[in-house]
Amino acid sequence: MYKTDSIHSQDNYRIGKIDDMLNNRTERVRPIIMEQFLREYILGVGDTYEVFRIYCKTFGVDTMLETRMVLVRPSGMNDFDDLFFIKNTVEQYLGRENIMLSTTVNDQLLIVTTVTDRTQITASLDKARQTVKRCYNYNIMVIYSKTESVSDAPQMYERLKKCMGYSFYSDNDLTLYENEIRMNENELDLRPDYSAVEQAVSGGDQNKLKLLLRCFFETLEGRLPMPAVAKTYCLEMYVCIIRCCSVDKIERYMKGIASIQEARTFMQIKEFIEDKGMEIADLNAPETNKIYSSLIRDTIKIIDENVENENLSLRWLAGTILYTNVDYLGKLFKKETGKNFSHYVMEKRMEMAKALIVEGKKDRIYEVAEKVGYGSNSQYFSQVFKKYTGVSPLEYKEFARLAREEDKKAVKLDKYN
Repeated sequence: MYKTDSIHSQDNYRIGKIDDMLNNRTERVRPIIMEQFLREYILGVGDTYEVFRIYCKTFGVDTMLETRMVLVRPSGMNDFDDLFFIKNTVEQYLGRENIMLSTTVNDQLLIVTTVTDRTQITASLDKARQTVKRCYNYNIMVIYSKTESVSDAPQMYERLKKCMGYSFYSDNDLTLYENEIRMNENELDLRPDYSAVEQAVSGGDQNKLKLLLRCFFETLEGRLPMPAVAKTYCLEMYVCIIRCCSVDKIERYMKGIASIQEARTFMQIKEFIEDKGMEIADLNAPETNKIYSSLIRDTIKIIDENVENENLSLRWLAGTILYTNVDYLGKLFKKETGKNFSHYVMEKRMEMAKALIVEGKKDRIYEVAEKVGYGSNSQYFSQVFKKYTGVSPLEYKEFARLAREEDKKAVKLDKYN
């Protein structure tokens, strides 16, 4: 009995302290304190049961009050301050008098509202979303819960967090009701044909690879697994693809694993894997299988003939030699070769530089730089060369010298065998 009285005494003391605080300050403080208590309850801060009990008792909130929860997530937001402008917009359309809690959690908005009519809340959130797009040029994903009592707010929040995983597959410009979303939380039995993918990439069969990847992504998207599960399958597919590239390029492609892990949308991952897959398949394709349009054949020929020209650029080539639109040429070049013009030229120059160094035709690095189109900027050439090969031109030159000496030793030994 004494223990129970003690708990009630402590409870009343805390409530009394809150009342004193509210009485000693302006009425404007009251909503802030109410929101703080509800936020702590929803996010599970401290003793949530006690927090909620004090919240309801102090502020006269009915524990069975019907509410809905709303989660709002902007896409590609650069300035965190814009989240507060988005918050104000959503509050305005829902009606501030109908909002029990409006707060930010990381890069999302969390709102608890007493608007329970589904038609009304959908219309309000749609208007808010359209205004945000028009005024701030942000796409936002808005998901709202079914109607439940305020006491169930923590459970509502956990469900909506899982539902927000749907933004991984969407265009991030939607207003959705939680019952419309069916994310797959079960273990997937997805068995991609990795051997067929490896065969297509190794053989340079881009058409077959494109078909296999399309089937893979369509199947994955149709199952709607949680983002972490989808990323796991995509990482396995990516590793399968990059195993087919040459040893000297594997390290560069391995860095792409981080891009997949950090991607925020399924579309970003899909485009990245398709792009790298086509690129590696193109590198593996026999020259006789590469069929280009006449314009791209001419472009490649001009590149080969002007590798040492430091003025070689897409704009120069399109405007002074081919007399065609530079944007059109750039897009067509990427479509047919699988590479950007600048990247293609860089690879040509680096391969030519490697050959010159190995053959020993150019003794000085600045001479190699001039021969492959870097003019007098040998320092920049060295930076690009190291990024491409993993070693500096001088180190590569030393490796080439040692290799030549080993070859000579082998020849001498053969004479005595």
